[in-house]
Amino acid sequence: MASKFTIENPTALTDYLDRLETVGSESVLRQAAVAGARVIHAEVQLRAPIGAGYERKGTQHAPGTLKRSVLIAYDQESSVAGHVAVYLVTWSKEAFYGRFVEFGTSHSTAKPFLRPGYEAKKQAASEAMIQVIQQKAEEAARGK
Repeated sequence: MASKFTIENPTALTDYLDRLETVGSESVLRQAAVAGARVIHAEVQLRAPIGAGYERKGTQHAPGTLKRSVLIAYDQESSVAGHVAVYLVTWSKEAFYGRFVEFGTSHSTAKPFLRPGYEAKKQAASEAMIQVIQQKAEEAARGK
């Protein structure tokens, strides 16, 4: 048999629940996703090899171009507004050859840095995301 209970301040309860609803907002979702992506980005950038530099079709590629070209990009196609925010750690078009470094070619062996960087920091990235969500939940509970 269910017991009865009463709510003495229903307005305060609904206000509290409304504030907690903001924790699941797209803004908080994106902030959490970016926090995780930043952790992975830092590790991938740290692991990116620095080559000797070269010139191709009149464009000079200085040593460290790949390392400087590692970036975080929002993937609009894979994201679902309000539900899933996908951010990629990748390299810019200027460092198109990153795929050849990561996976190798018939002329050179692979020197992976993207996947190992992800594997090394995926737990830390997850923790950074959880921390953002917990912080937003605490702020909502306090009425901020």
